[in-house]
Amino acid sequence: MSHETITDTDDFTIFEHQGWERACAGYEAHFGRLTRQSATALLDAAQVTGGQRVLDVCCGPGMVTAVAAARGADALGLDFSAATVELATRLVPQATFHHGDAQALPFDDAQFDAVVCGFGIIHLAQPRTALAEIYRVLKPGGRVAISVWQAPGPGNGFGLLYGTITAHADMNVPLPEGPDFFQFSGPGALDRALAEHGFREPSTIGVDQVWEFDRETGLVDAFLEGAVRARGLIMAQSEAVRDAIVAGVADGMQVFRAADGIYRLPMPALVGSGSK
Repeated sequence: MSHETITDTDDFTIFEHQGWERACAGYEAHFGRLTRQSATALLDAAQVTGGQRVLDVCCGPGMVTAVAAARGADALGLDFSAATVELATRLVPQATFHHGDAQALPFDDAQFDAVVCGFGIIHLAQPRTALAEIYRVLKPGGRVAISVWQAPGPGNGFGLLYGTITAHADMNVPLPEGPDFFQFSGPGALDRALAEHGFREPSTIGVDQVWEFDRETGLVDAFLEGAVRARGLIMAQSEAVRDAIVAGVADGMQVFRAADGIYRLPMPALVGSGSK
């Protein structure tokens, strides 16, 4: 079950932490080639340039941190998963990575010229607490940029996956209550959230992304190997229901199959930004 806010944050946080300790390498292998596509737009929205001190919150394996470092920024990444921090440190040696909580950032006030968060805020038990923390650690005049997924629809990957799950699955399986994964995906939602936390002149842009697969089961494989909540929901089903979900997604993938045999699945994003 998902809500904008949740009451039992501990259960959800433990569930997410255990999941990301397991899934970080799978996320890098599958989602990394997708989320890298919006890294430039995210850093452009935060106006990241060389010489700035930049914090990448919920950095994952360091995809955005790496691009910030390539711009000449003093780039720091933070993630709550020790396994993920270890992976990022190995993959992006030109940046610095910290183990910590996005909802209680281990930094003093007004430390960063820019803070970015690529598809991370939607995984937090208290995303609005994280926004307040981002505001706190930004210098006056500093920029924030946050990316989230666009809402599921008939023409994108989340619409295909969650539409198929909803059609076949028992949605009342015993998983921890989590915040609404798409609470910032509606019209104006990111702008409102940023404004509510003090950010000036918030604005949101859409970013087109395409996820390529060489097999019709690639989408389900990516979520089973590199995600947490969706994987938990699928794996909690009976074997027959899991098979039906895989078959339904595979069937739906056919409309995204190009003449060269590659499945090209739209996975559009939103990037919201503002200044302190």
